[in-house]
Amino acid sequence: MRKVSKEIAKAFIDGKRKTIGNTHTFTDMQSGGHGYVSLHGNRIAYWENNHPNYNLNNNIHLCFSMCGWGTPTTRERLNTLFSLLFKRDIKLFQKNHEQFLFLNGVDYLIDPSNIYVLRSVNGNIFMDDLVVDAKAQLISMQKAVLVEHGY
Repeated sequence: MRKVSKEIAKAFIDGKRKTIGNTHTFTDMQSGGHGYVSLHGNRIAYWENNHPNYNLNNNIHLCFSMCGWGTPTTRERLNTLFSLLFKRDIKLFQKNHEQFLFLNGVDYLIDPSNIYVLRSVNGNIFMDDLVVDAKAQLISMQKAVLVEHGY
């Protein structure tokens, strides 16, 4: 874990604002605590809207995305956050130019453009279905533009 990643992850978990180089956290605790981690202006991790932080049972609802950038830096920032937050062996890695999430002993192929949710409920950690399928969303937007222009 790099020092910058640890400091950013700790600030995010603690609900504090912090900027180090190309990475920063934002939190607005007065309006529900909707915090996020940004790398090069891309929101790579954030609390799910209806669970802005730990709830009363210390359950965790964390959304994450590589924002289309399957880079070592993006993986490292997210892996540090996963390690400090979940305290388990959860990690993103690349194999044969594809991105994977290792979770509960299983390697899941992920699309670096999509948004996923990791949940820790009563000590059990799992990944939800996609929050946003970026490719499907893009195709839908393209179709809407074509319809709008009479194509």
